[in-house]
Amino acid sequence: MKGNLQLRWALIGLLVGLSLYFLWPTYQWGREQQKLASLRGQDSLRYVEQNRQRIQRLREKSLKLGLDLQGGMHVTLEVGVAELIRNLALERDSTLEAALQEAVQRARTGDVSIIDEFVRAFERRDPDGRLSRYFRNEAARITRTSSNAEVAAWLNKEAEEAVNRAIQIIRTRVDRFGVAEPSIQKQGTRRIVVELPGVDDEERVRNLLRGTARLEFRLMADPTELQASVQQIINFLHAEARGDTLAGDTTGLDPARHPLLSVMQPIGGVVIGAVALQDTAKVNAIFRRPEIRRLLPRGVVPLWTADAQATDPQKGPLLYLLAVREQVELTGEVLTEASVSFDPATNRPEVLMSMNAEGARIWARLTGANIGKPIAIVLDDYVYSWPTVQTRITGGRSSITGLRDLKEAEDIVIILKSGALPAPVTIVEERTVGPTLGRESIQSGLYAGLIGLLLVALFMFVYYRTGGLTANVALLLNILFILGFMAGFGATLTLPGIAGIVLTIGMAVDANVLIYERIREELDGGRTLKAAMNVGYQKAMSSIIDANLTTFFTGAILYSFGTGPIQGFAITLMAGIVSSLFTAIFVTRTIFEYMLARGRTQISFG
Repeated sequence: MKGNLQLRWALIGLLVGLSLYFLWPTYQWGREQQKLASLRGQDSLRYVEQNRQRIQRLREKSLKLGLDLQGGMHVTLEVGVAELIRNLALERDSTLEAALQEAVQRARTGDVSIIDEFVRAFERRDPDGRLSRYFRNEAARITRTSSNAEVAAWLNKEAEEAVNRAIQIIRTRVDRFGVAEPSIQKQGTRRIVVELPGVDDEERVRNLLRGTARLEFRLMADPTELQASVQQIINFLHAEARGDTLAGDTTGLDPARHPLLSVMQPIGGVVIGAVALQDTAKVNAIFRRPEIRRLLPRGVVPLWTADAQATDPQKGPLLYLLAVREQVELTGEVLTEASVSFDPATNRPEVLMSMNAEGARIWARLTGANIGKPIAIVLDDYVYSWPTVQTRITGGRSSITGLRDLKEAEDIVIILKSGALPAPVTIVEERTVGPTLGRESIQSGLYAGLIGLLLVALFMFVYYRTGGLTANVALLLNILFILGFMAGFGATLTLPGIAGIVLTIGMAVDANVLIYERIREELDGGRTLKAAMNVGYQKAMSSIIDANLTTFFTGAILYSFGTGPIQGFAITLMAGIVSSLFTAIFVTRTIFEYMLARGRTQISFG
């Protein structure tokens, strides 16, 4: 008997020790955060630099807090499956575009497959048509004779691979961005949920996540030809505003009332004009008109600069609208290295790029054939720089200049190194939790837990006396074991997780109430204390196991099918059930048997 009790105490002591061991880094990390908050300026930087390894180790080993407790960003991205289908199509016509538009509209109402909707819409519009007239791929054995079902299966496979590839690329970007403990999960068929704890630069994260990293090198329009076209466009819009057909007549031209000149200032060269940030939508609408696009030189498209190139005292920052050749001469697929550097002449940050042998050969040919002409460096349809070629460039070296600051240069390097997304992604949902709100959530959760714990402990002591006091000891150990388990196994504590712990506090004494009521019945029936305890624990066991097992299965289902906060609640609930069973049955019985072994003949159960 004595030896058995010693083993029980040893097991309880071991679990207490392990829990404290796993929670010790959390305590140290809390002290470290207080110290960091008390330091300012250079003192803070110096302290972080001197203790970098220790801080990193404590952060990794401390109890992880969810996004809702420490603050951060929750972003839901949607992969552009419609754009992927367009890119895979070798031919396009009005039927394909109409079917695709209908599929996109239907997909907005729920998480349905755009591809399935696209195939159904196509077959409604052209019952005898074959999708294989648009899609062919020798490697996938999609030929002109392939059925619509075979094409749909291939498109679904391509879309699934695109989403999985997008997840990998976004994970690489986030890792290189330096976010600790990010969560990146696939949701449905085309969405990706990204949770970034501790992030406070929202705009930077948005640009980092949604950029497709499509790097292109393109030639630009002939300046003389372009300026003649710009003048034709100005005349056309002027005549249209006057309501006459004399496109070349500029009599009475008032720039302030001209549809284009009122919002755009012509510049010359390869620049169509300078436009204030707030007027870019108006200019885009003008240049989307087919009759205006026809007046531009053949094979030329207007693209905006990525950043402001000038400032107007009244209108603020001005973007340039550049005339860029539609044909892509070289893409980012040839890049082998990208790094941040500083231009020695201007001391401004730039991105240096190296190309593979094939890219270097094409780049040398391209620059050699266009000496004295500008080449646009385009990233995600924005022109970052358009340097004029001074000489033939060999060795595959190039650079992106005209960047705002070092952060932008670092982000471009991250995007280029991570690779290009297979399809564009858009942000469909975004939530930001501030660190202040997270601290308030932790404080509210602690208050709720403490109040619940005090009320339950008070009730148990008043109603069950010594038995209640023993149950309260078990309750405290229960909370310690739950937190130790979460810290030891790297689980994340979320706001619903705190709710799960509070719920567990109430559930933990259920088992003791059942046991104590059985013991009281047996004592009233005339059994001795030892016999009543044996029978009480034995008879209450089946009810306790049944009730907790069903709740545990519920938690397992929530964990399997839930995401984020739901999983946080489920894991604390399951850990709490296991821990409460151990403390309510094993720990309390050990304490009571210890009392009996010490010769105690009376234990009050109320």
